Amino acid sequence: MQSASTVFLVRPVRFGFNTETAGSNHFQQTIADLDQAIIQEKAFAEFDAAVAKLRAHGVQVLVMDDTPAPPKPDAVFPNNWLTLHPDGRVVLYPMHAPNRRPERRPDILESLGNQFTIREVIDLSHYEQEGRFLEGTGSVIFDHQHRVAYAGLSPRTDADLFQHVTSLLGYQPLAFRATDAQGHAIYHTNVMLCVGANLRSSVWKA
Repeated sequence: MQSASTVFLVRPVRFGFNTETAGSNHFQQTIADLDQAIIQEKAFAEFDAAVAKLRAHGVQVLVMDDTPAPPKPDAVFPNNWLTLHPDGRVVLYPMHAPNRRPERRPDILESLGNQFTIREVIDLSHYEQEGRFLEGTGSVIFDHQHRVAYAGLSPRTDADLFQHVTSLLGYQPLAFRATDAQGHAIYHTNVMLCVGANLRSSVWKA
């Protein structure tokens, strides 16, 4: 199947602007006139609405709560540190920003293992010590039907790690470079590309 029938989401408790990721994510902006309490309230409302919408369309949604400490402003994006595969393999990814690394929580993995079969955990987090990163399905877009994986290279997406992961999982790698209007590498592939079932193709020009 191209798309999963079950997803798991992390409900963030310290959502906000992440100063450690801002250097490579040029789309991220601060909201100067809102305090943290209001930002958090809006994050909860958007999260709960997304869960309700997915469930209304027949998607099984597993919700796990973020932990307040240490602060993890991007905990709502667990797809960057973890991918789950139909053959029971799990991949843990090396994260560019130090304050994102605590998002890799053994208790989440244990909870998922209680509900699904986990045959093998492939932990790539040690590459952080070498300054090499690959951030899950932010970095890599998997076309499961055609066994092709796409990656836009950036400070968060290492070309050699991309080749390594696709070799392990049995996908043909297709890497490319993409920049924004200012010439900055686009930090994550999934902000510009997606693959899904029953999507109409289109051509977009700037």
